[in-house]
Amino acid sequence: MSSQKTEHYQLHQWQPQDSVLREEFNANFTALDESVRIVFGSYVGDRQATRFIDLGATPRAVLLMGPNNNSNNTDGGLAFPGVPAVYGADNYKVLSVEEGGFNVYYRTSPYVESNSGSYAHYYIAFI
Repeated sequence: MSSQKTEHYQLHQWQPQDSVLREEFNANFTALDESVRIVFGSYVGDRQATRFIDLGATPRAVLLMGPNNNSNNTDGGLAFPGVPAVYGADNYKVLSVEEGGFNVYYRTSPYVESNSGSYAHYYIAFI
């Protein structure tokens, strides 16, 4: 049985005199598998009204930056599951977390440009 654990993830650590249990290894792997992963990426906008960016997993949060690292409220923002980044009095969606990834949007009046064409948009997703 391990006699110590790591500070942040509480993973088992063994000293030379400790016996090693398979259950402790499995607990370590489970804790690591459940920890937050950070995914960085980019896409080029295509001016479609809605576009899904597939991450292969549902993020806990997404931070989106528009062209030239712009983070104004029409190009990007911060979204969580059930809490999209919105713009304007009518709360037009700019970014929303969805099952397996996130959606970005484009419209011309009022402007929502998280999927504006021919520009690179950059994101950080916390999975």
